[in-house]
Amino acid sequence: MERAISIYGPRIQSVVPKGYGHPFVNLFTEEDLHPENPVFNLAFSTKVLDIAADYFGNKLILDSIQVLHSYSTDGDIRESQYWHLDYGDRKSFHAIIYLNDVKDDQDGPFVFVNKLVTKKIGRSLIVRRIKDAEFFKEMGSREVKKFLGPAGSMVYVDPSACYHYGSRCTESRLAIFVTYSSWLPFAQPVKLVTNNRQKIYSAAKQMRPDLNVEMLQTLLQLE
Repeated sequence: MERAISIYGPRIQSVVPKGYGHPFVNLFTEEDLHPENPVFNLAFSTKVLDIAADYFGNKLILDSIQVLHSYSTDGDIRESQYWHLDYGDRKSFHAIIYLNDVKDDQDGPFVFVNKLVTKKIGRSLIVRRIKDAEFFKEMGSREVKKFLGPAGSMVYVDPSACYHYGSRCTESRLAIFVTYSSWLPFAQPVKLVTNNRQKIYSAAKQMRPDLNVEMLQTLLQLE
């Protein structure tokens, strides 16, 4: 992770925090879509892509690759800081890797509950942004899971099936988010993926010659 930190750590200096919207900025760009980039490499590695492929029974597409810098916010929580589900698909896959130590609440850990608790609360037809008091009332307890750990720590989660929140930082947080979806998502992959499918395919094929060509083409919706 040292190479990723050396690339993306300095980019934080150009970030101008906003007083509204999501309290984070994606630092991963089109110029990073090549085999030598450690984040791109990670997205197609055995410990990310192969785990995602197993989760989807090999019927998956790449949704996004992000390096999110979450910055400190004041006042009321907003956007992703509320409890919520992701609504881009019925089934989704996040691989989250911290690029700095996240050891307590002030570092803005990714916080979530499991699928059973999520089913108890239920999934609405539209996106809900739920405050803590209401969430714990519906949940019936305060037993939540916090992803804490040193730089390099990784967790896998389905953000469409587990209520979660993140980026409640009083300190800066830098984290990689690699997301895969099913073949038929409700929302299309991010533009960084859709506008660069062939470039990603060529780089991924070079990086993972062991992968079936048809699988890679399907992964990037090139068929």
